[in-house]
Amino acid sequence: MSKEVTFAVKAPNWLGDAVMALPAVSSLVACSRRGRVPVIGSGVSAALYSRLQGTLSYGITRPGGGFWHSAGAIRAGSAVLRSHSPVIVASLTRSFTSAAICYLGRVPRRIGFDDSAGAFLYTDRVRRPPRGSAHLIDIFNRLVEAIGIPVNSRIPTMAPLDDDIARAGELLAAAGVGEGRFICLFPGARYGPAKRWPAGRFGLLGDRIADKFDCDIIIAGGRQERSACQAVERSMSARVHNLCGKTDLPVLMGLIWLSSGVVSNDSGGMHLSAALGKPVVGLFFSTDPTWTGPVSANSVALYKATDCSPCFERDCPRGNICTETIGEDEVLEALRRVARLEA
Repeated sequence: MSKEVTFAVKAPNWLGDAVMALPAVSSLVACSRRGRVPVIGSGVSAALYSRLQGTLSYGITRPGGGFWHSAGAIRAGSAVLRSHSPVIVASLTRSFTSAAICYLGRVPRRIGFDDSAGAFLYTDRVRRPPRGSAHLIDIFNRLVEAIGIPVNSRIPTMAPLDDDIARAGELLAAAGVGEGRFICLFPGARYGPAKRWPAGRFGLLGDRIADKFDCDIIIAGGRQERSACQAVERSMSARVHNLCGKTDLPVLMGLIWLSSGVVSNDSGGMHLSAALGKPVVGLFFSTDPTWTGPVSANSVALYKATDCSPCFERDCPRGNICTETIGEDEVLEALRRVARLEA
C-alpha cells in the first residue's frame, strides 16, 4: 500500500463542470501535506486535472454511464482510494456512484452534497443551494471551505503547454488554415439540444464573422457533437474548417489559445475557453448564466429569459422557443466588443 495521503477528490465528469471545479481542487492540492492528491473522474476531467501539479488523475467514470459501467467505476474508483488511503475525500458530484466510490474506498471522512443520491454514505454533508441560485464555482468552493480549506479564487485558469500549441498549429496547417486570425465556434452541447443555438443561426453567424473580420472559422467540439457541427458546416459558405472530434483535450487547448475569440453554447468548450483567458461569447437558453456562466475578465453571456426558462431540461417540449431569442446581430456585436475585433 502506498503512503497515506491527506486528500482525494471525486471530480465532475463533464468538462465544463470540471473546469468550474478547478479553484476548489487547486485549493485542496495547495493544502495537502502528504503526497499528491488522487483525483478520480472521467477521461476528459482526468486529462484536465493531470495538468495540475500535485495531482494523480484517474479517468474511470463517464457522464451518463449505465448500470454495468457504474458498477465497474465503483469497483475501480474505490480500489484507487484504498491504494492511497486518503484521510479526507471530497465528492464534487451528486451521483450514487460517486458516494459509493468514497464509501467503499474506506476513507474515514467523506464530504459530499446533502442532495446527493448517496448522501447517507457521506460523513459530512454540505448544503447545496437550489439550482440557479448561485454559481456552480461558488458551490464547489463551498464544499471545500466546509472542511476548513480556504479558496482564494473563483476564476478557473489554465494554460496550454508548448507542445499543445505546436500540435494545434500542425492540425491547423493540415486543415489549410493560414497564418491569419480565426474564430472558434462550439455549436454542440452534450447535455442536450435545449442548450444549442440552431445550426442555421450558427452558420449565418460564421459567414458574417468571416466576411466582416476577414478571418477563418473553426468549428470544434467532441466526437459526440459531430452531427451538430456538421449541420453548421453545411449551412456555411465562408472559409470554414470542421475540426470537431479531431482533437484531444491538449490539442483543443492549443487550438483555443491560438484563436482570436470563441462563440459557444453553454458547454465544456465555453468554460475551457474562458479558463484559457480567451475572449468568449457564451449563449444561454435552457440554462442560466447565474448558474454556469463563463467567469473571466473578457467573457460575456447572452441570455434572454422566456416564461419557461431556465428549465435546465435536456429536451424542450415547446420546440426550443428560447433558442430563437438571440439574433446574429447581437452575437456579432458582443464578439466584436469582447475580442476587440476591427473590420
